[in-house]
Amino acid sequence: MKWPLNWLMLAVPLLLLLAVSAAATSTPTRKLKHASGPIVTLAMDGPRVVYSTQGNRVYVWNIRTGVTSQARDFSSSTYPLVQEVAIAGTRVAWITRDVAGNSQETNEDLYTASLNGAGTKQLAHAFRSWDFTEHHGPLWRGDWIGGLVGSGSVLGVSRWTTTPNDDTGAETISNARLSLISAGGGRLHPLLAGEQSIVSRSADAGRVAVLRPDESVGIYSAAGALLRQIEPSSAQEIAMGGGHLVVLTKTKALEVYDAKTGAFKHSWPVKTKAAYLHPGYLRAYGRIAILSVAPGHSSRNLRFIDLRTGRAITLPSINRSAWNDAAVGPLGVVYAVSNGKAYGGHVPSGTLVFLSTARVLADISRGQP
Repeated sequence: MKWPLNWLMLAVPLLLLLAVSAAATSTPTRKLKHASGPIVTLAMDGPRVVYSTQGNRVYVWNIRTGVTSQARDFSSSTYPLVQEVAIAGTRVAWITRDVAGNSQETNEDLYTASLNGAGTKQLAHAFRSWDFTEHHGPLWRGDWIGGLVGSGSVLGVSRWTTTPNDDTGAETISNARLSLISAGGGRLHPLLAGEQSIVSRSADAGRVAVLRPDESVGIYSAAGALLRQIEPSSAQEIAMGGGHLVVLTKTKALEVYDAKTGAFKHSWPVKTKAAYLHPGYLRAYGRIAILSVAPGHSSRNLRFIDLRTGRAITLPSINRSAWNDAAVGPLGVVYAVSNGKAYGGHVPSGTLVFLSTARVLADISRGQP
């Protein structure tokens, strides 16, 4: 069959355009991003990864396009460090935290910015320190900002106040609230109040998962409605994503629930020689969970777990940076390398490693990275 010449002249550029477009939007199996310095913390939403470095800058890396944007330039000072970050679409937020003195005087500040050109805005400040009580030693007195989460159109954060109670040896919680950062980025919009609103731990599909002081889990809509309440056997950490809620229990197990119905699905033991699993490192999306199994203070092992089968693989000897240096989303897993050891070979420290969901699940299935 002969094609008209004018049709071919139109078709060839169109086919080239489609090929370029497909290449730009495809997801690689493995991809590296070398940062400007050691990576402190990171978070992921879709193809975008937000991360901070020890130079106190905040960047956003698009895994699909390879483009990196700078959301915060603060090269004149290395303190206070950016220690929590979150991203929702093209909006980012971060918390700086500085601790000093024997009384652990802590200053926290919440900021937000947009990749579309809006400047950085400071939204909140908190200060707290140890109060040396007569009978029970140091207890916290003051304000907190934490639980910064993001996904899609939702950026959320928890704030609360603690006051020492020398009679009980505990801290009384007050002024607790979960707030959303407005789309314009100019203010915090209160979503919930009371102890049930702290601490937000994950956001996914317009919902926020909160780990409450009584160890129950509340899943809330962006309008503040309680969508589901889940009562795990115990809880020291939670993560939600891709339809699953995953709970790290105090008995070193992962309990998996359906995030929409609350139905219990699986319980997988976490095999580790560590006597205690530190909270703050659990991440989950779909079939994959990431967990730190830490034998020591300065080093730890990063474990990838298939939540459908319970099988896992472990990356050994990852230097500890901050409380969050790995993430998982619909495209796959990303984690920070701080000592040159990486999945599939050595790379320079201060590198982000992305691995697709298909690759991680395939390697878990065969039992080795």
